[in-house]
Amino acid sequence: MRALPAMIAALIVAFVGAAPENLAATLRAVAARYYQSAGQVAAVAGRDATMDYYDRLLDDAELVSQSSADPRLTQRWRESATAASQLDLSLAMQLMERSYPPMASIRGLGESLVRSSKDGTMQPVSVYVPTQYSAPKPAALIVFLHGNQETESQLLSAPYLRELAESTGTIVVAPYGRGAYDFRGAESDVYDAFDAASQAFAIDARKRYLAGYSMGGFSVFSLAPIHPDDWSAIMSIAGSLLQSRASQLLVRMPANVRYYILTGALDRTVPTLWPT
Repeated sequence: MRALPAMIAALIVAFVGAAPENLAATLRAVAARYYQSAGQVAAVAGRDATMDYYDRLLDDAELVSQSSADPRLTQRWRESATAASQLDLSLAMQLMERSYPPMASIRGLGESLVRSSKDGTMQPVSVYVPTQYSAPKPAALIVFLHGNQETESQLLSAPYLRELAESTGTIVVAPYGRGAYDFRGAESDVYDAFDAASQAFAIDARKRYLAGYSMGGFSVFSLAPIHPDDWSAIMSIAGSLLQSRASQLLVRMPANVRYYILTGALDRTVPTLWPT
């Protein structure tokens, strides 16, 4: 794989430091160029998801415009909107240029494209690599699954999540999974992301975790048994184990795998009674 051209890298750097109104203009300009290239992008990314990435750029433009217009929004919210926009811009530019920097080159927050073992398309994965990561010291790895109507870039854009990863020395990868509900039909994308991270970085075999939020919190229980020996522990956040999936956990998952269930007492979408 070729390194990301200097022109694209410079554009992304300039984008991150720009004022909100300039960010929005940049996003819309790249979206227009992307739309013109959609046919060529579809040959690389697959038809189903190609226009999803176009819509992301327009949605990001609206968000960053809102961030400058609404004084009620916090600085943390603005940081999240900027980070998601950075990742989505990087994704669009890589697809248009057909230039994919290796995941191993990422430090801090970045967007990677992984070739699908299912159909050969390039599938997006957001990645956070702690700045202190060093190959001689294997790191913990979390494969983190996003919620319904959320993207991998939105999931990893949250500042607190990146701060946790940095402070604990944990590498986090978040696959998009083609936007499929419950990751159905996109299970291979999740494991392709896991394999890519395992090849790109030195990972502690005792600290390989599958986590998910909301829809992703339900999905971990169906995805983990596919390759049960890959995981040291499973975490479901605002999700639940369905009765139909319980038998697979009992039959396929090693007895030493630990489960962590996080539930909000006031969660009306996934009431605490479910995961309890």
